[in-house]
Amino acid sequence: MPLRFGLLRALNAKVMLLAVLSAVILSNTPSQASQKLAARERILVNAMEYPWSTIGRLNAAGRAHCTGAMVSERHVLTAAHCIYDAKTGRWLAPQELHFIAGYQHDQYKIHSKIKSYKKSSRYKPKNEASARNTETDWALLELADPIGTQTGWLKLDALDRSVRSRLKTGQSRLITSGYRAGAPNAQTVDFNCQAPKKFKGNDGIAHQCFLQNGDSGSPLLLYDKSAFSIVGINVIGLSADNRGINDYVGALNALRFHPQQGKDDVKSGIGKLGFLWDKGAYPAPGSEASTSPEQTIATLLSRQGYLVGKPRNATLDTITAAENRFKKAKKIPASHTDLQLLGDLILSLK
Repeated sequence: MPLRFGLLRALNAKVMLLAVLSAVILSNTPSQASQKLAARERILVNAMEYPWSTIGRLNAAGRAHCTGAMVSERHVLTAAHCIYDAKTGRWLAPQELHFIAGYQHDQYKIHSKIKSYKKSSRYKPKNEASARNTETDWALLELADPIGTQTGWLKLDALDRSVRSRLKTGQSRLITSGYRAGAPNAQTVDFNCQAPKKFKGNDGIAHQCFLQNGDSGSPLLLYDKSAFSIVGINVIGLSADNRGINDYVGALNALRFHPQQGKDDVKSGIGKLGFLWDKGAYPAPGSEASTSPEQTIATLLSRQGYLVGKPRNATLDTITAAENRFKKAKKIPASHTDLQLLGDLILSLK
């Protein structure tokens, strides 16, 4: 389903975006930022590799789709507007929803129907993209099957001052991944989101990633201190027009779900789910999903010139040699795991 589009009135008086955002939203012509976004390419990844295996496509009644992320062995976090059918004016029944992980080019091995879901009682689906709707646009789906043991899952994390400082110095990176309209049958990633700003007090995070329709409900990921986590849910697009490309994206801050600092609509809707903040998990041994992101590593090595030829055709020895060249050039310890190496590659991207 589409990211909800909003104008300045969708943000309250405490908006803390860059001054350029006002010009972008109110302009009638494509902005320089949007032209850069349109030209920027999202990278195809192997959806059966962690952490991408934790992200899946949410099919809604066979008519639309969104993106969601595993946050426990049975729970998926997404946007509330993804489970509302605007054409019929009703909330979809759980049996009309289907979550597919590891989905790539019509191939999928890990999936589950939805047993039930929780959402904010304050979310009004018929309203326009307003500040109140944006801050309550969340849904927590309970799956019929515990597929998180196969996919792994991600914990929620706070985008606090220390993390923001590391983002500015290039020690951390914001990432988005999902099933956008331009590539609905494949998971693609933007590894280079810009430093975030706040909106609606602390409830929202405005960032500049390349997102399109279909990315609704996708996680705003953080790579920090050798780990991946979720710091927001992408719910609203802020754009100059309806080209389907967002100049800025509004993400619901994961802090809304914090056991102590969380908002009332979350506590009344789903209680204090401390497990959301406890820890993530890798795919279990024997799972169809892999804990080693080999294909993504090869792709990023190729993008940075360390691997010659097409990554998919590269032999293990060729990839290993390219990894060693990268580690030597960047002075990376040989002891780094594959996931740490993926993080090193992400942080080294321009």
